[in-house]
Amino acid sequence: MKPLQYYKKQILVMGCLGMFPLLSSAQDILSTSGTQRWDYSNSHVEREAGGDVLDITFSVSPMAGLKNQEIAYLFPVYVSTDGHDSVRLEPICVSGKRRYKVIKRRKRLGNLNPGDPGSGEVRSVKELQSSGLTVKSSVPFERWMADGRLVVREVSYGCAECGTNESEDVAFQAGIPLFGEKDYAYSFIEPEKVLAKCYKDSFDCKVAFPVARHDLQEQFAGNAQELDRLKEFLSENLNIEGTELKEVNIKGYASPEGDFDYNKSLAQRRTQTLSEYISSQYPALKKAPVYRTEGVGEDWEGLKAAVSGSTLANKEEILFIIGHNGSDTEHEAAIRALDDGRSYQVLLKEFYPSLRRTTFSLSFDVRPYTMEELPGIFETKSECLSQYEMYQLARLYVSRGENPLPVYKKAHEQFPDDTVAILNYANALLKYGKDPDGALRVLETVKNDSRALFPMAVACNMKGDWKQAEELLKKAGANKASMQKLPE
Repeated sequence: MKPLQYYKKQILVMGCLGMFPLLSSAQDILSTSGTQRWDYSNSHVEREAGGDVLDITFSVSPMAGLKNQEIAYLFPVYVSTDGHDSVRLEPICVSGKRRYKVIKRRKRLGNLNPGDPGSGEVRSVKELQSSGLTVKSSVPFERWMADGRLVVREVSYGCAECGTNESEDVAFQAGIPLFGEKDYAYSFIEPEKVLAKCYKDSFDCKVAFPVARHDLQEQFAGNAQELDRLKEFLSENLNIEGTELKEVNIKGYASPEGDFDYNKSLAQRRTQTLSEYISSQYPALKKAPVYRTEGVGEDWEGLKAAVSGSTLANKEEILFIIGHNGSDTEHEAAIRALDDGRSYQVLLKEFYPSLRRTTFSLSFDVRPYTMEELPGIFETKSECLSQYEMYQLARLYVSRGENPLPVYKKAHEQFPDDTVAILNYANALLKYGKDPDGALRVLETVKNDSRALFPMAVACNMKGDWKQAEELLKKAGANKASMQKLPE
Protein backbone atom coordinates (compact mmCIF):
# COMPACT_ATOMS: atom_id res chain seq x y z
CA MET A 1 0.00 0.00 0.00
CA LYS A 2 1.33 3.41 -0.87
CA PRO A 3 1.98 5.74 2.09
CA LEU A 4 -0.96 7.97 2.91
CA GLN A 5 -0.52 11.60 1.97
CA TYR A 6 -2.78 13.24 4.47
CA TYR A 7 -2.63 16.54 6.28
CA LYS A 8 -2.01 18.20 2.90
CA LYS A 9 -2.78 21.56 4.39
CA GLN A 10 -2.03 22.38 8.02
CA ILE A 11 -4.35 24.72 9.72
CA LEU A 12 -3.29 28.11 11.04
CA VAL A 13 -5.82 28.96 13.66
CA MET A 14 -7.44 31.89 14.33
CA GLY A 15 -8.42 35.17 16.07
CA CYS A 16 -10.77 37.54 17.87
CA LEU A 17 -13.77 38.45 20.20
CA GLY A 18 -17.47 39.22 20.75
CA MET A 19 -20.12 41.03 22.75
CA PHE A 20 -21.47 44.59 23.22
CA PRO A 21 -23.43 46.59 20.62
CA LEU A 22 -21.77 49.25 18.50
CA LEU A 23 -22.07 52.91 19.27
CA SER A 24 -23.38 53.60 15.74
CA SER A 25 -24.42 51.74 12.63
CA ALA A 26 -22.13 49.28 10.84
CA GLN A 27 -21.77 51.65 7.91
CA ASP A 28 -20.72 54.50 10.20
CA ILE A 29 -18.31 52.40 12.22
CA LEU A 30 -16.55 51.04 9.20
CA SER A 31 -15.87 54.47 7.73
CA THR A 32 -12.80 56.55 8.57
CA SER A 33 -12.39 60.26 9.05
CA GLY A 34 -9.30 60.63 6.89
CA THR A 35 -7.86 63.03 9.51
CA GLN A 36 -6.28 60.53 11.85
CA ARG A 37 -4.33 62.16 14.64
CA TRP A 38 -3.58 59.05 16.69
CA ASP A 39 -1.03 56.34 16.08
CA TYR A 40 -2.50 52.83 16.55
CA SER A 41 0.27 50.99 14.68
CA ASN A 42 1.29 48.83 17.66
CA SER A 43 -2.25 47.54 18.16
CA HIS A 44 -2.92 43.92 17.25
CA VAL A 45 -4.90 40.77 18.05
CA GLU A 46 -3.67 37.30 18.77
CA ARG A 47 -5.39 34.03 19.41
CA GLU A 48 -4.06 32.08 22.36
CA ALA A 49 -2.57 28.64 21.81
CA GLY A 50 -5.61 26.88 23.28
CA GLY A 51 -7.82 28.58 20.69
CA ASP A 52 -10.57 29.66 23.12
CA VAL A 53 -9.36 33.19 23.89
CA LEU A 54 -8.53 36.23 21.80
CA ASP A 55 -6.03 38.73 23.19
CA ILE A 56 -6.53 42.31 21.99
CA THR A 57 -3.74 44.84 22.39
CA PHE A 58 -4.87 48.43 21.90
CA SER A 59 -1.92 50.80 21.67
CA VAL A 60 -2.28 54.53 21.16
CA SER A 61 -0.03 57.57 21.05
CA PRO A 62 -0.77 61.09 19.72
CA MET A 63 0.41 62.04 16.24
CA ALA A 64 -0.74 65.65 16.62
CA GLY A 65 -1.01 67.32 20.00
CA LEU A 66 -4.34 68.12 21.59
CA LYS A 67 -5.17 71.74 22.13
CA ASN A 68 -4.64 72.94 25.68
CA GLN A 69 -8.38 73.09 26.42
CA GLU A 70 -9.33 69.97 24.44
CA ILE A 71 -10.43 66.63 25.86
CA ALA A 72 -10.84 63.48 23.69
CA TYR A 73 -12.58 60.16 24.32
CA LEU A 74 -11.43 57.13 22.32
CA PHE A 75 -13.94 54.30 22.04
CA PRO A 76 -12.27 51.14 20.57
CA VAL A 77 -14.70 48.54 19.23
CA TYR A 78 -13.78 45.23 17.60
CA VAL A 79 -16.25 44.64 14.73
CA SER A 80 -17.07 41.73 12.42
CA THR A 81 -16.70 42.14 8.66
CA ASP A 82 -20.45 42.45 8.15
CA GLY A 83 -20.91 44.71 11.21
CA HIS A 84 -23.39 42.34 12.87
CA ASP A 85 -21.12 41.35 15.76
CA SER A 86 -18.87 43.44 17.94
CA VAL A 87 -16.96 43.72 21.20
CA ARG A 88 -16.57 47.08 22.95
CA LEU A 89 -13.29 47.72 24.77
CA GLU A 90 -12.70 50.07 27.66
CA PRO A 91 -12.78 53.72 26.47
CA ILE A 92 -9.80 56.02 27.03
CA CYS A 93 -9.96 59.70 27.95
CA VAL A 94 -7.05 62.01 27.01
CA SER A 95 -6.84 65.69 27.92
CA GLY A 96 -4.77 68.71 26.75
CA LYS A 97 -2.29 70.17 29.25
CA ARG A 98 -4.37 73.06 30.57
CA ARG A 99 -7.64 71.11 30.59
CA TYR A 100 -5.94 68.28 32.46
CA LYS A 101 -4.90 70.67 35.28
CA VAL A 102 -8.43 72.06 35.45
CA ILE A 103 -9.94 68.60 35.70
CA LYS A 104 -7.57 67.57 38.50
CA ARG A 105 -8.34 70.75 40.45
CA ARG A 106 -12.09 70.30 40.06
CA LYS A 107 -11.84 66.69 41.22
CA ARG A 108 -9.94 67.78 44.33
CA LEU A 109 -12.58 70.42 45.03
CA GLY A 110 -15.36 67.94 44.33
CA ASN A 111 -17.18 70.13 41.83
CA LEU A 112 -16.89 67.83 38.79
CA ASN A 113 -20.23 66.09 38.33
CA PRO A 114 -20.61 62.47 37.12
CA GLY A 115 -21.09 62.49 33.36
CA ASP A 116 -19.14 65.68 32.83
CA PRO A 117 -16.21 65.43 30.40
CA GLY A 118 -13.21 64.19 32.39
CA SER A 119 -15.28 62.86 35.30
CA GLY A 120 -13.73 59.39 34.95
CA GLU A 121 -10.11 58.39 34.57
CA VAL A 122 -8.22 60.94 32.49
CA ARG A 123 -4.73 60.74 31.01
CA SER A 124 -2.59 63.69 30.04
CA VAL A 125 -1.55 64.05 26.44
CA LYS A 126 1.92 64.80 27.77
CA GLU A 127 2.00 61.31 29.31
CA LEU A 128 0.97 59.68 26.04
CA GLN A 129 3.52 61.69 24.06
CA SER A 130 6.35 60.34 26.14
CA SER A 131 5.41 56.67 26.49
CA GLY A 132 2.12 56.03 24.70
CA LEU A 133 -0.59 53.86 26.21
CA THR A 134 -1.15 50.14 25.79
CA VAL A 135 -4.28 48.41 27.06
CA LYS A 136 -4.78 44.65 26.83
CA SER A 137 -8.08 42.77 26.87
CA SER A 138 -8.93 39.08 26.57
CA VAL A 139 -12.30 37.81 25.36
CA PRO A 140 -13.74 34.41 24.41
CA PHE A 141 -12.93 33.67 20.80
CA GLU A 142 -15.75 33.46 18.26
CA ARG A 143 -15.30 32.57 14.63
CA TRP A 144 -16.39 35.94 13.24
CA MET A 145 -13.41 37.54 14.94
CA ALA A 146 -10.89 36.06 12.52
CA ASP A 147 -11.62 38.74 9.89
CA GLY A 148 -12.67 41.51 12.25
CA ARG A 149 -11.23 45.00 12.57
CA LEU A 150 -10.62 47.38 15.43
CA VAL A 151 -12.47 50.64 14.89
CA VAL A 152 -11.80 53.66 17.12
CA ARG A 153 -14.44 56.32 17.51
CA GLU A 154 -13.16 59.65 18.79
CA VAL A 155 -15.36 62.21 20.49
CA SER A 156 -13.56 65.43 21.41
CA TYR A 157 -14.66 68.44 23.44
CA GLY A 158 -13.11 71.88 23.24
CA CYS A 159 -13.83 74.76 25.54
CA ALA A 160 -17.45 75.60 26.20
CA GLU A 161 -17.62 77.70 23.05
CA CYS A 162 -15.87 75.24 20.75
CA GLY A 163 -18.49 72.44 20.63
CA THR A 164 -17.99 68.74 20.01
CA ASN A 165 -16.30 66.85 17.16
CA GLU A 166 -16.62 63.16 16.22
CA SER A 167 -14.57 60.95 13.90
CA GLU A 168 -13.73 57.30 13.35
CA ASP A 169 -10.62 55.45 12.23
CA VAL A 170 -9.69 51.81 11.67
CA ALA A 171 -6.80 50.86 13.94
CA PHE A 172 -6.13 47.54 12.20
CA GLN A 173 -7.69 44.80 10.12
CA ALA A 174 -7.24 41.31 11.58
CA GLY A 175 -6.33 38.38 9.39
CA ILE A 176 -6.29 35.31 11.58
CA PRO A 177 -6.26 32.16 9.39
CA LEU A 178 -9.17 29.80 9.98
CA PHE A 179 -9.74 26.26 8.83
CA GLY A 180 -12.18 26.48 5.97
CA GLU A 181 -13.15 25.11 2.59
CA LYS A 182 -9.92 26.39 1.06
CA ASP A 183 -8.03 24.04 3.40
CA TYR A 184 -10.08 20.89 2.76
CA ALA A 185 -7.94 18.03 1.53
CA TYR A 186 -9.25 14.61 0.51
CA SER A 187 -6.70 11.82 0.79
CA PHE A 188 -7.61 8.73 -1.20
CA ILE A 189 -5.46 5.73 -0.35
CA GLU A 190 -4.33 3.30 -3.03
CA PRO A 191 -5.19 -0.23 -1.81
CA GLU A 192 -2.76 -3.08 -2.04
CA LYS A 193 -2.70 -4.71 -5.45
CA VAL A 194 -3.73 -8.36 -5.50
CA LEU A 195 -3.23 -10.88 -8.29
CA ALA A 196 -5.29 -13.79 -6.94
CA LYS A 197 -9.01 -13.18 -6.65
CA CYS A 198 -11.87 -15.50 -5.83
CA TYR A 199 -15.54 -14.94 -6.59
CA LYS A 200 -18.32 -16.99 -4.99
CA ASP A 201 -22.06 -17.06 -5.48
CA SER A 202 -24.89 -19.31 -4.33
CA PHE A 203 -28.55 -19.95 -5.06
CA ASP A 204 -31.25 -21.58 -2.95
CA CYS A 205 -33.34 -23.64 -5.34
CA LYS A 206 -36.85 -24.45 -4.03
CA VAL A 207 -37.71 -27.23 -6.48
CA ALA A 208 -40.57 -29.28 -5.02
CA PHE A 209 -40.88 -33.07 -5.00
CA PRO A 210 -44.04 -35.10 -4.38
CA VAL A 211 -44.20 -36.66 -0.93
CA ALA A 212 -41.63 -39.45 -0.46
CA ARG A 213 -40.46 -39.24 -4.08
CA HIS A 214 -37.19 -38.07 -5.62
CA ASP A 215 -37.96 -37.96 -9.34
CA LEU A 216 -37.96 -34.45 -10.84
CA GLN A 217 -41.28 -33.32 -12.26
CA GLU A 218 -40.81 -30.02 -14.09
CA GLN A 219 -44.54 -29.22 -14.17
CA PHE A 220 -45.16 -30.07 -10.50
CA ALA A 221 -46.09 -27.10 -8.27
CA GLY A 222 -43.98 -24.08 -9.38
CA ASN A 223 -40.99 -26.13 -10.58
CA ALA A 224 -40.93 -24.70 -14.09
CA GLN A 225 -40.41 -21.16 -12.80
CA GLU A 226 -37.91 -22.27 -10.16
CA LEU A 227 -35.83 -24.21 -12.69
CA ASP A 228 -35.81 -21.14 -14.94
CA ARG A 229 -34.43 -19.10 -12.03
CA LEU A 230 -31.73 -21.72 -11.42
CA LYS A 231 -30.74 -21.72 -15.09
CA GLU A 232 -30.58 -17.91 -15.12
CA PHE A 233 -28.28 -18.02 -12.08
CA LEU A 234 -25.95 -20.55 -13.72
CA SER A 235 -25.90 -18.84 -17.12
CA GLU A 236 -25.06 -15.49 -15.57
CA ASN A 237 -22.20 -16.86 -13.50
CA LEU A 238 -20.71 -19.24 -16.06
CA ASN A 239 -20.40 -16.40 -18.56
CA ILE A 240 -18.53 -13.84 -16.44
CA GLU A 241 -15.51 -12.55 -18.33
CA GLY A 242 -12.15 -13.46 -16.85
CA THR A 243 -13.33 -16.23 -14.52
CA GLU A 244 -12.51 -19.92 -14.23
CA LEU A 245 -14.86 -22.29 -12.42
CA LYS A 246 -13.01 -24.11 -9.62
CA GLU A 247 -15.64 -25.63 -7.37
CA VAL A 248 -19.30 -26.70 -7.42
CA ASN A 249 -21.15 -27.72 -4.26
CA ILE A 250 -24.74 -28.93 -4.40
CA LYS A 251 -26.38 -29.53 -1.01
CA GLY A 252 -29.89 -30.82 -0.38
CA TYR A 253 -31.84 -30.01 2.76
CA ALA A 254 -35.03 -31.42 4.23
CA SER A 255 -37.43 -29.99 6.78
CA PRO A 256 -37.12 -31.58 10.26
CA GLU A 257 -40.25 -33.69 10.48
CA GLY A 258 -40.37 -37.46 10.36
CA ASP A 259 -37.54 -39.98 10.66
CA PHE A 260 -34.07 -38.43 10.58
CA ASP A 261 -32.34 -41.20 8.64
CA TYR A 262 -35.12 -41.33 6.11
CA ASN A 263 -35.00 -37.57 5.61
CA LYS A 264 -31.24 -37.65 5.06
CA SER A 265 -31.50 -40.48 2.52
CA LEU A 266 -34.36 -38.76 0.70
CA ALA A 267 -32.44 -35.45 0.60
CA GLN A 268 -29.44 -37.27 -0.90
CA ARG A 269 -31.52 -38.88 -3.65
CA ARG A 270 -33.28 -35.63 -4.52
CA THR A 271 -29.95 -33.76 -4.60
CA GLN A 272 -28.50 -36.35 -6.95
CA THR A 273 -31.54 -36.11 -9.21
CA LEU A 274 -31.27 -32.33 -9.44
CA SER A 275 -27.50 -32.55 -9.94
CA GLU A 276 -27.85 -34.90 -12.91
CA TYR A 277 -30.57 -32.75 -14.44
CA ILE A 278 -28.70 -29.47 -14.24
CA SER A 279 -25.30 -30.85 -15.26
CA SER A 280 -26.92 -32.22 -18.41
CA GLN A 281 -28.10 -28.66 -19.14
CA TYR A 282 -24.69 -27.13 -18.23
CA PRO A 283 -21.88 -29.63 -18.89
CA ALA A 284 -19.30 -27.03 -17.78
CA LEU A 285 -20.31 -27.71 -14.20
CA LYS A 286 -18.91 -31.23 -14.23
CA LYS A 287 -15.60 -29.92 -15.61
CA ALA A 288 -14.87 -28.03 -12.42
CA PRO A 289 -11.87 -29.45 -10.48
CA VAL A 290 -14.19 -29.96 -7.52
CA TYR A 291 -17.78 -31.12 -7.97
CA ARG A 292 -19.65 -32.29 -4.86
CA THR A 293 -23.21 -33.31 -4.06
CA GLU A 294 -24.41 -33.85 -0.52
CA GLY A 295 -27.71 -34.71 1.13
CA VAL A 296 -27.44 -32.75 4.35
CA GLY A 297 -30.80 -33.86 5.70
CA GLU A 298 -32.81 -31.94 8.26
CA ASP A 299 -32.01 -28.24 8.23
CA TRP A 300 -32.02 -27.28 11.90
CA GLU A 301 -29.68 -24.35 11.34
CA GLY A 302 -32.04 -22.95 8.73
CA LEU A 303 -34.96 -23.35 11.14
CA LYS A 304 -32.99 -21.65 13.90
CA ALA A 305 -32.26 -18.64 11.67
CA ALA A 306 -35.88 -18.39 10.51
CA VAL A 307 -37.28 -18.55 14.06
CA SER A 308 -34.72 -15.99 15.32
CA GLY A 309 -35.98 -13.47 12.79
CA SER A 310 -39.65 -14.19 13.44
CA THR A 311 -42.26 -12.66 15.75
CA LEU A 312 -43.31 -15.97 17.29
CA ALA A 313 -44.45 -15.44 20.87
CA ASN A 314 -42.48 -18.42 22.20
CA LYS A 315 -39.51 -18.27 19.85
CA GLU A 316 -37.06 -18.23 22.78
CA GLU A 317 -38.38 -21.62 23.95
CA ILE A 318 -38.05 -23.05 20.45
CA LEU A 319 -34.50 -21.69 20.10
CA PHE A 320 -33.60 -23.17 23.49
CA ILE A 321 -34.88 -26.59 22.38
CA ILE A 322 -32.87 -26.43 19.15
CA GLY A 323 -29.73 -25.39 20.98
CA HIS A 324 -29.85 -27.67 24.03
CA ASN A 325 -31.38 -31.01 23.05
CA GLY A 326 -28.76 -33.46 21.87
CA SER A 327 -30.12 -35.24 18.79
CA ASP A 328 -32.38 -34.26 15.90
CA THR A 329 -34.99 -36.73 17.16
CA GLU A 330 -34.97 -35.07 20.58
CA HIS A 331 -35.31 -31.64 18.96
CA GLU A 332 -38.40 -32.69 17.05
CA ALA A 333 -40.01 -34.46 19.99
CA ALA A 334 -39.56 -31.47 22.29
CA ILE A 335 -41.03 -29.06 19.74
CA ARG A 336 -44.01 -31.37 19.10
CA ALA A 337 -44.72 -31.43 22.85
CA LEU A 338 -44.57 -27.66 23.20
CA ASP A 339 -47.99 -26.06 24.04
CA ASP A 340 -49.93 -29.16 22.94
CA GLY A 341 -48.46 -29.08 19.42
CA ARG A 342 -49.73 -25.62 18.47
CA SER A 343 -46.23 -24.25 17.83
CA TYR A 344 -45.31 -27.33 15.82
CA GLN A 345 -48.33 -26.83 13.51
CA VAL A 346 -47.26 -23.20 12.88
CA LEU A 347 -43.72 -24.32 12.07
CA LEU A 348 -45.00 -27.09 9.82
CA LYS A 349 -47.15 -24.75 7.74
CA GLU A 350 -45.18 -21.50 7.75
CA PHE A 351 -41.53 -22.38 8.29
CA TYR A 352 -40.78 -25.90 7.10
CA PRO A 353 -41.59 -25.45 3.38
CA SER A 354 -38.73 -22.97 2.90
CA LEU A 355 -36.29 -25.45 4.46
CA ARG A 356 -36.84 -27.99 1.68
CA ARG A 357 -34.27 -26.66 -0.73
CA THR A 358 -31.15 -27.42 -2.72
CA THR A 359 -28.26 -24.95 -2.53
CA PHE A 360 -25.97 -24.46 -5.53
CA SER A 361 -22.65 -22.84 -4.57
CA LEU A 362 -20.09 -21.88 -7.21
CA SER A 363 -16.51 -20.71 -6.69
CA PHE A 364 -14.36 -19.06 -9.37
CA ASP A 365 -10.80 -17.90 -9.77
CA VAL A 366 -10.76 -14.40 -11.29
CA ARG A 367 -7.90 -12.90 -13.27
CA PRO A 368 -6.92 -9.21 -12.99
CA TYR A 369 -8.84 -6.98 -15.36
CA THR A 370 -7.45 -4.39 -17.74
CA MET A 371 -8.39 -0.73 -17.35
CA GLU A 372 -10.61 -1.02 -20.41
CA GLU A 373 -12.53 -3.94 -18.86
CA LEU A 374 -13.16 -2.32 -15.48
CA PRO A 375 -16.28 -0.23 -16.32
CA GLY A 376 -18.09 -3.19 -17.88
CA ILE A 377 -17.26 -5.60 -15.07
CA PHE A 378 -18.32 -3.00 -12.50
CA GLU A 379 -21.72 -2.69 -14.14
CA THR A 380 -22.30 -6.45 -14.47
CA LYS A 381 -20.37 -8.21 -11.65
CA SER A 382 -18.62 -5.74 -9.37
CA GLU A 383 -18.04 -8.60 -6.92
CA CYS A 384 -15.28 -9.82 -9.25
CA LEU A 385 -13.29 -6.63 -8.77
CA SER A 386 -10.64 -6.21 -6.11
CA GLN A 387 -10.53 -3.06 -4.02
CA TYR A 388 -7.41 -2.01 -5.94
CA GLU A 389 -9.29 -2.34 -9.25
CA MET A 390 -12.17 -0.26 -7.88
CA TYR A 391 -9.70 2.42 -6.84
CA GLN A 392 -8.28 2.47 -10.38
CA LEU A 393 -11.81 2.65 -11.79
CA ALA A 394 -12.63 5.60 -9.51
CA ARG A 395 -9.58 7.44 -10.82
CA LEU A 396 -10.72 6.66 -14.37
CA TYR A 397 -14.14 8.15 -13.58
CA VAL A 398 -12.50 11.33 -12.29
CA SER A 399 -10.33 11.63 -15.40
CA ARG A 400 -13.50 11.44 -17.49
CA GLY A 401 -15.28 14.05 -15.39
CA GLU A 402 -17.63 11.46 -13.88
CA ASN A 403 -18.59 11.16 -10.21
CA PRO A 404 -16.62 8.27 -8.61
CA LEU A 405 -18.78 8.14 -5.46
CA PRO A 406 -20.75 5.02 -6.60
CA VAL A 407 -17.46 3.14 -7.05
CA TYR A 408 -16.17 4.03 -3.57
CA LYS A 409 -19.58 3.15 -2.13
CA LYS A 410 -19.55 -0.29 -3.77
CA ALA A 411 -15.98 -0.90 -2.55
CA HIS A 412 -17.14 -0.13 0.99
CA GLU A 413 -20.09 -2.49 0.62
CA GLN A 414 -17.85 -5.31 -0.62
CA PHE A 415 -15.10 -4.69 1.93
CA PRO A 416 -17.03 -3.26 4.92
CA ASP A 417 -14.33 -4.04 7.49
CA ASP A 418 -11.39 -2.77 5.46
CA THR A 419 -10.00 0.50 6.86
CA VAL A 420 -8.82 1.75 3.47
CA ALA A 421 -12.26 1.14 1.94
CA ILE A 422 -13.87 3.03 4.84
CA LEU A 423 -11.50 6.01 4.62
CA ASN A 424 -11.80 6.29 0.84
CA TYR A 425 -15.60 6.12 0.95
CA ALA A 426 -15.74 8.78 3.69
CA ASN A 427 -13.50 11.10 1.68
CA ALA A 428 -15.64 10.51 -1.40
CA LEU A 429 -18.80 11.35 0.57
CA LEU A 430 -17.20 14.63 1.58
CA LYS A 431 -15.61 15.61 -1.71
CA TYR A 432 -18.17 14.36 -4.23
CA GLY A 433 -21.31 13.93 -2.12
CA LYS A 434 -21.00 16.95 0.22
CA ASP A 435 -22.42 14.62 2.87
CA PRO A 436 -20.71 15.28 6.23
CA ASP A 437 -23.26 13.28 8.23
CA GLY A 438 -22.76 10.23 6.03
CA ALA A 439 -18.98 10.58 6.26
CA LEU A 440 -19.07 10.75 10.07
CA ARG A 441 -21.26 7.63 10.23
CA VAL A 442 -18.83 5.74 8.02
CA LEU A 443 -15.79 6.97 9.99
CA GLU A 444 -17.26 6.00 13.35
CA THR A 445 -15.76 2.49 13.16
CA VAL A 446 -12.23 3.84 12.47
CA LYS A 447 -12.34 7.06 14.50
CA ASN A 448 -9.27 5.97 16.50
CA ASP A 449 -7.21 5.68 13.33
CA SER A 450 -5.11 8.83 12.94
CA ARG A 451 -5.94 8.94 9.22
CA ALA A 452 -9.61 9.51 10.08
CA LEU A 453 -8.95 12.74 12.01
CA PHE A 454 -8.63 15.10 9.06
CA PRO A 455 -11.78 13.93 7.19
CA MET A 456 -13.66 14.03 10.50
CA ALA A 457 -12.50 17.62 10.94
CA VAL A 458 -13.68 18.48 7.42
CA ALA A 459 -17.06 16.89 8.14
CA CYS A 460 -17.49 18.78 11.42
CA ASN A 461 -16.51 22.05 9.77
CA MET A 462 -18.99 21.45 6.94
CA LYS A 463 -21.70 21.01 9.60
CA GLY A 464 -20.70 24.30 11.24
CA ASP A 465 -19.12 22.70 14.30
CA TRP A 466 -15.83 24.54 13.86
CA LYS A 467 -14.78 24.07 17.49
CA GLN A 468 -14.90 20.28 17.17
CA ALA A 469 -13.14 20.58 13.82
CA GLU A 470 -10.30 22.48 15.45
CA GLU A 471 -10.00 19.92 18.25
CA LEU A 472 -9.66 17.17 15.68
CA LEU A 473 -7.06 19.18 13.76
CA LYS A 474 -5.01 19.71 16.91
CA LYS A 475 -5.09 15.98 17.54
CA ALA A 476 -4.16 15.29 13.94
CA GLY A 477 -1.27 17.74 14.16
CA ALA A 478 -0.03 16.16 17.39
CA ASN A 479 -0.16 12.69 15.84
CA LYS A 480 1.70 13.89 12.77
CA ALA A 481 4.42 15.46 14.93
CA SER A 482 4.77 12.22 16.90
CA MET A 483 5.09 10.19 13.71
CA GLN A 484 7.79 12.51 12.40
CA LYS A 485 9.81 11.98 15.57
CA LEU A 486 9.82 8.21 15.24
CA PRO A 487 13.23 6.72 14.26
CA GLU A 488 13.44 5.39 10.74
